[in-house]
Amino acid sequence: MISLLCPTRGRPKQALNLYKSFINTQSDINELHFCIQREDSFFDEYVNLFKINGIEKYFVSESMPTSYLWNQMAFATKGDLLTLIGDDVEILTKGWDKIIENEASKYADKIFVITVDDGRTDKPQGKFMRCPHPTVHKKWVETLGYFVPPFFMHRYLDKYTQNLAIELDRFIEIKEVIFNHLKFNHSKDKTGRRSRNWINYDHYIYEKVSGKYFSKDLEILQNNILNK
Repeated sequence: MISLLCPTRGRPKQALNLYKSFINTQSDINELHFCIQREDSFFDEYVNLFKINGIEKYFVSESMPTSYLWNQMAFATKGDLLTLIGDDVEILTKGWDKIIENEASKYADKIFVITVDDGRTDKPQGKFMRCPHPTVHKKWVETLGYFVPPFFMHRYLDKYTQNLAIELDRFIEIKEVIFNHLKFNHSKDKTGRRSRNWINYDHYIYEKVSGKYFSKDLEILQNNILNK
């Protein structure tokens, strides 16, 4: 089973769109867990929309950084495979879950990071695909003690995780699966503006702090790889 983890804020209709794309494209029964925040002005709309559409798997939290929410959800869900996802995504590929599970099954030690195509047409720098929706096995989370580094607020979570996998030679790119990253009007999208307010903080942490933890995380994961 794959558990998709989605903190959502200010975008109830988009969360529902993600849910419908999830249901309509999966081959087996997986989980899509949402997390909504009490002080969100759309809180009641979320609850009503979830009730109407039979969405029962959601957490309720106080206002917290996205990294905290994703990590809490990672330990509270049932799937062996965990995927970070945002409410600004629409899943386009039929049978995406089977494709991801097939790739994951190739690694007996369960230490890897899987990425899929995010649908953006501009090319990322370097030779690797982007990693905005990383998938890991629960063993990755249990080994490190977290899914994404908790010292960030929102940004650089994927880059840090991707860099670990690249150093381990366990970064798996699946180009045939598309989790389409939608674009919003930044002038009207309060959720996007909120996360962009954290850019300078997260950049500072990435440049000045994260390196102190990266080498240790890398060592811990390397010790769990079978074919070194």
